[in-house]
Amino acid sequence: MKKLSYWGIALLVTLFFALFQRATGPTYPVKGKNLEFGGALVSSYRLPRSCTTGGDDCLVKVVSESPVEVGLAWRRFGTDELFAGTEIAADGPLYSARLPDQPPAGKLEYYVTLRSGGESMTLGPERVVTRFKGAVPGRILIPHVLLMFLFMVFSVRIIITLFTKDLVVRHAVSWNTAFLVLGGFVFGPLTQYHAFGHYWTGWPLGGDLTDTKTLVMLFFWLAALWASFRARNPRPWVVAAFVVTLLVYFIPHSMYGSQLDYATGRVVTGR
Repeated sequence: MKKLSYWGIALLVTLFFALFQRATGPTYPVKGKNLEFGGALVSSYRLPRSCTTGGDDCLVKVVSESPVEVGLAWRRFGTDELFAGTEIAADGPLYSARLPDQPPAGKLEYYVTLRSGGESMTLGPERVVTRFKGAVPGRILIPHVLLMFLFMVFSVRIIITLFTKDLVVRHAVSWNTAFLVLGGFVFGPLTQYHAFGHYWTGWPLGGDLTDTKTLVMLFFWLAALWASFRARNPRPWVVAAFVVTLLVYFIPHSMYGSQLDYATGRVVTGR
């Protein structure tokens, strides 16, 4: 029973970080509910910040039981183009419009306005930026996500093991390092390639923070793996690897990732 409870703790911690990464990253949609404005009640709205080229996930949605005027204006991110504006038509209480497709790593900045009762306002932040990505096959994306999830579960479980001594540390560290290598350096680059056309955009080839922080974690877990077999006291090495992993997971996902430079047609990182 104790072992099950330890795995349960590891799972809960991992779920917390999964939700934290999703909610704090720059790809999480801007959402809101029950907004009272100009005598109207907007039930909900969703402004996407990540879109699949040619997919169905780039709809701007506003739900209002009261009649309102909803406008959408957009332009390509990083350019001096004028905003192209359009009024969003209603289908019952739903107001929706699709942002125009962009090449993978292309970005749009846009804003949504409401007008009702002689008043006007902008929904959410003044500007919303959404990035487009290519479709990633499930046979690549699912193993990538699952392996990185298992990596975090085992990371927490290994730290518990240092105090409970109910598992063999060297075996657990070996499995954990394997999860990281497969998830972050096999299926991770494949995911990146399908999404943005490049296998690796972190150090030393670029400034993608997600790739770079994965490389940092690998360095520390390889050191912990060596220590678990060779060092007289591997505990400091394992603790260091876990602390680095925690710090990495507190950094929002997809920071400084791939971005299409419309002026040159090149995909750059670090912006």
